[in-house]
Amino acid sequence: MTEHLGPAERFAVGAIGEPGERTFYIHVVADTVSYWFIAEKGQIAALADYALTALAQANILPDPDGMNLILTRLNLSEPDEVRFRVGAMSMAVQPESDLMTLELVSVDGEESFDFVIAPEQLQAAAIRGFEVVDKGRPICPRCQLPMGPGDHQCPASNGHHSG
Repeated sequence: MTEHLGPAERFAVGAIGEPGERTFYIHVVADTVSYWFIAEKGQIAALADYALTALAQANILPDPDGMNLILTRLNLSEPDEVRFRVGAMSMAVQPESDLMTLELVSVDGEESFDFVIAPEQLQAAAIRGFEVVDKGRPICPRCQLPMGPGDHQCPASNGHHSG
């Protein structure tokens, strides 16, 4: 059964921690209640990509001033309580409005929440999502795997290449 949260007063995506040890989050505040969800890096990237695509396909042009104001307020702090780890997400444009509905489903499929997001919130979160994903560990040009802060034993070079 999906719990309907209604309009999001705050919708943010981000990561806490150092590259290679980060935890990715989706944070929603609806009706003054804070909801935290753990996501994978790839889910944040996919959400950001799909959000911008959905806005463009629906010919929704978010207000740039509103979006920029929201963007300045998207930093995350440590979560109070995490509801669940996200297993699946779906997004839809609400009929006859510029609002989007996002549903988050737990990994086990037993819990889900949906909420309404304004276009400015969605665009700002997408921009922040891309920024957060891009701040990860550098990618090895040989094996395309993330390199850690120490030596990188590249599997494409049978572990002989250090980065």
